[in-house]
Amino acid sequence: MRTYVYLLLLLLVSSCAPSRFVEPLDKKEFALGGNLGGPLISFAGVPISVPLSSIEGGYGLDTNLTIHAGLHTTSMFFGNFQIDGGVTYQFLEQQKYLPSLSVSPAFNFIIDLDDGQADFWPMLDVNAFWNYGNRRNYFYLGVNNYFELSSTMANDLPQERFLLFSPQVGHVIKGKNRAWELSLELKLIAPNLESANAFVSYTGITGNRGATGVYIGFRKLLGRKKK
Repeated sequence: MRTYVYLLLLLLVSSCAPSRFVEPLDKKEFALGGNLGGPLISFAGVPISVPLSSIEGGYGLDTNLTIHAGLHTTSMFFGNFQIDGGVTYQFLEQQKYLPSLSVSPAFNFIIDLDDGQADFWPMLDVNAFWNYGNRRNYFYLGVNNYFELSSTMANDLPQERFLLFSPQVGHVIKGKNRAWELSLELKLIAPNLESANAFVSYTGITGNRGATGVYIGFRKLLGRKKK
């Protein structure tokens, strides 16, 4: 039973937010935004998304390199301070139907403000995205990876999972002059984990494997020159 409690924690942490920045910002461009959503659960027989929330910021260090960070606001209501941070680097430009490719090494850190217990997870996102139209909206698909560094779980049980991977697909709509962005993401959270015996009734397209997450986000972009 303790194993399932630990796996439930991993599912919740890894499902706190969607991909931060798939497409890098322009150089010296700054962005502020937030997102809402999480894994689907069954409530009175109806699938609903857990309303996990976070706020985020990003800055374009170069045309293909963006640094970003997020604060998980829902976690704070439950006595936890949780942040994530990282960079997004685009290493391949779109060529007709061949997508742009970006990679985002990052981390997730959480500390219980009551007892001081903390956890740290390295992360790696890899995404392919396709821009289209005059405003260069884009849709993307990729995978989010969480790496567990500890050799033991709670109560000194042997670690059973060192990797949680979560395939994802999303779409981003941009406003005029890219003044804002609206995003929608679907994430298959840790389909390598058995979730049938978790305390939460997860539901979704993967059945008893992991969970299905749905997220919406809004971002305001500053410092961009009008074209």
